[in-house]
Amino acid sequence: MGASRGAEDGVRDAAASGLRRFLDRARDLVMQPFSRFGATPDANAVYAAVPVWQVEVDRIMNALTPALQEGWVAAGLPGAYRASDPYIQANLALTHNLLVRVPDEVHALVVREILAGANAGENKSVIASRVDNVLDYTGSENWPNRSDVIAQTECNRHYNSSLLAHALLVERQDGGVYMKEWQTLTDGREREAHLLADHQVRTLHQPYLVDGQLLLFPGDPAGAPENVINCRCGQTIKRVDA
Repeated sequence: MGASRGAEDGVRDAAASGLRRFLDRARDLVMQPFSRFGATPDANAVYAAVPVWQVEVDRIMNALTPALQEGWVAAGLPGAYRASDPYIQANLALTHNLLVRVPDEVHALVVREILAGANAGENKSVIASRVDNVLDYTGSENWPNRSDVIAQTECNRHYNSSLLAHALLVERQDGGVYMKEWQTLTDGREREAHLLADHQVRTLHQPYLVDGQLLLFPGDPAGAPENVINCRCGQTIKRVDA
């Protein structure tokens, strides 16, 4: 169920290397006032590193291709993978919009540390150490964990969106009636709401009801973060009028 380990590892590697490159550049820029003049780090300098992150976002997006291809094939329907499918492109655009916000998050973290240090009466050296730690990929579990979350969440999201895209395309082409069924990975780590959603059956255009939210597929970004982040559920497709 879901994208292969290889597909997920590819996205994790792209996310990890991308975050590291962006943070390294942001760190150089933000810390310049302190390293040169002993002044407070400049949080706004994070945005000067945005071009670096934009390049890395493109690499992460490209790394999602295997998950998309695997989901398309998993529908069990005829037809070669179509990267240009409008449904696939729309969901990729949503992921792109989520990823490009990372610099805003980094900026907020830097500001938080500067304010916390100032409010605690810390000197500029201690405040600089706080900021340096935030911008160090290995300084905490925050960034390696983010790479893991991006890999699992986005691979599963696009595996399932591609599977549904293929079914929608075939349904339009042959005029058949197709149903989708939610499949929860039950290994003791599943969310209770996702366990309750297991085996829900809907038409392709109808959303599943999961924890009171309407999701067109497992991982649908229309859901709240707690309902879709690290989701490992899948779905199956079946023609019912044959």
